[in-house]
Amino acid sequence: MKKIILFLIIILFSNTANADIYEVTCPNINITENESLLNKVTGMNFISKKIIETAIEKEINEELNSKANADLKIYSVKKLKNGEFKGLKLKSEQIKYKALSLSNFEAETICQYNKVIFKNTRIYYPMELPFKYKAEITNNDIQNILTSDEFQKEINHKSIKVNGVKLFTIGTPFVEIKNGYIYFKIPLKTMFAKISISFKADLEVENNKIVLKNITFGSKSNIIDDSMMSDLIDSVNPITYKMEKFKSKFCKIHITKAKIIDDKIETEGIFIINKNYGGEDE
Repeated sequence: MKKIILFLIIILFSNTANADIYEVTCPNINITENESLLNKVTGMNFISKKIIETAIEKEINEELNSKANADLKIYSVKKLKNGEFKGLKLKSEQIKYKALSLSNFEAETICQYNKVIFKNTRIYYPMELPFKYKAEITNNDIQNILTSDEFQKEINHKSIKVNGVKLFTIGTPFVEIKNGYIYFKIPLKTMFAKISISFKADLEVENNKIVLKNITFGSKSNIIDDSMMSDLIDSVNPITYKMEKFKSKFCKIHITKAKIIDDKIETEGIFIINKNYGGEDE
């Protein structure tokens, strides 16, 4: 019950409940080494940089079902051979992990010093790589979520019970972002009839959590009174839900800002590639 009607919203903002608790701590390392004339002339700069970029792209694309492009900002070929670099930008038209789906994803490292280990064509991470990112949630992302195995398993066989008695079973909702709102139509089935509840809502980040606001019902059954409906909305509010299970071994995402613009949700936050992903020690 608690995860159904607004389960979609919860998925979209998977780690919002702890968004700003995570603080990025950058290494206190300042490197001013410049590229040598020889490296500039021979193009070693470009070749070494491209090898690492390609390895990073391959890994991210496999982990997040994407077609990401990586762009490294390096200190020098010498430092890059040791895995040290100044910055990394990532771009992908879409990333997907389980039920999470984001479009027009862009990320850039926060720290001015970063390090990876490149070994046997693989990338390892002796330290966390934190990025600031922005992305969109579109109606196409909505459909990806609705049809995901995770959502379908969650929605299957769910019901509303009152005093232990099954009152309704809940079907897959219709959800659409348009005109600056999120629209829901929730199919409910009783022993005697099929009904639906429809409403629209805006959202905001409040105390580091995403909450629905300005909920307006288009239709609701007379069987469900206002107090029950209010309790229902409150019980599924993302403010009470932590999506720890949606953190992958590769990365985690903290969403700190979210706003509906026309037919999409614009988000910002922190994207972190986990330390020691791949098993290589520092």
